[in-house]
Amino acid sequence: MYLIIESRDSFGEKNSEKVNCQKEVTSKGIKYTYKNEHGDCKIFILKDMVQIKRKGVINSVQVFRDGKETSFYYKTPYTENEFTLKTTEMRQEKEGLFLGYEIYDGEEKVNGIEISIKEVWN
Repeated sequence: MYLIIESRDSFGEKNSEKVNCQKEVTSKGIKYTYKNEHGDCKIFILKDMVQIKRKGVINSVQVFRDGKETSFYYKTPYTENEFTLKTTEMRQEKEGLFLGYEIYDGEEKVNGIEISIKEVWN
């Protein structure tokens, strides 16, 4: 199966990628595993939270809880920093997920991002 991952940020930058992935469904939720240009990626969709892990060129673990703030560490070959993530919208859809969130460095908002993740079979 594949995932189509589309994102848009507050600077108007849009990204779309189709990745080959493995899906695992358990009593706790859904796990998608795939690789892209940034490295190995895992998306965990649980009842009240989503977690996105990246390991490779980009290293981060982001936790999304609707209406909540969490912190995450972001590391690339060029920078490393700890940020605050504020989830503004989180919707599980029939074959995917929608996330809206803002990233803060201290009190300064550095970006707003919307991500749509959809399952496709070809």
